[in-house]
Amino acid sequence: MLGEPAAASACDRARLETLEREILAIADHERQCLGQELHDGLCQSLAGIAALTAVLARNLAVNAEPGPAAAAAEIVRLLNQTIGEARDLAHGLWPTGLNGAGLVDALDSLARNVSRGQGAFCALVEDGSTFRLHPETTAHLVRIAQEAVRNAITHGRASEIEIRLACIDGSGSLSIRDNGIGLPEQNGDDGIGLHTMSYRARAIGGSLEVAAQPGRGVVVTCVFSLPPSDEPSEGAENVRGPS
Repeated sequence: MLGEPAAASACDRARLETLEREILAIADHERQCLGQELHDGLCQSLAGIAALTAVLARNLAVNAEPGPAAAAAEIVRLLNQTIGEARDLAHGLWPTGLNGAGLVDALDSLARNVSRGQGAFCALVEDGSTFRLHPETTAHLVRIAQEAVRNAITHGRASEIEIRLACIDGSGSLSIRDNGIGLPEQNGDDGIGLHTMSYRARAIGGSLEVAAQPGRGVVVTCVFSLPPSDEPSEGAENVRGPS
C-alpha cells in the first residue's frame, strides 16, 4: 500500500528517538554514580589522609624537626590541591548546578570550574533573560556545553572559551565559542561527542550546529524552544568570569 513506507519510516524515527533517549539516560546515570563515588569515596579518603598528615606536621614542628615538618606540610598542601581537583571532576560529572538550580547558575559554575582547573579562561555571557526550563532540558543543555568545552580544550587546544546564553526571536540560544585551532579531522572519540550533543539537542526539540569561525576556532550553537510562559527580560548583557 502507498502509505506503508511512510508509516514504516515514522516508526523507525520513533524507535531511533527512543533509543537515543535511553542511551542518554544510561550515560547520565553512570556519570552521576561515578561523580558521587568520587565525591563520597576518594575525596573523603584523601581528606582523612590530609588531616592525619597535618597532625604529623604539627608534631614534627613541636619536636624541633623543621625539615620533616616542612615536608609533611607540603604533602598536606598537595593533598588539599588534589582534593580540590577531584571535587571539580566529581562536580563536572554531575554538576551541583543541576540539582535544582537554574541554567544560568549551572553554566556559570561550569565556566568557573574550567577557568580554575583546566588551563583555559572561560566566561559566561548572558543577556539577562529568564529561562524557566524543565530540569531535563537544563541537564541536556549543560551537558552540551560541557562536551563543547571539553572538545575546545582537548582537541582545539583553546586558551579562551565563551559560553553565551540568550533569547533570540522567541527561542533560546546556547553557543560555545573558542579560539582554538579549528575543527580537527574526526576520529572515533570526536564523532561520539558530536553525535551525543546532537542527540541531546534533538531530545529537547532543538537543533545543533558546529562550525569553524573565520580565522580560527569553533562555535557550537544549540537553538532550543522556550516554554510559552517565558518572556525575555530587558537588561544589559552580563559577563560572568572567574573572580
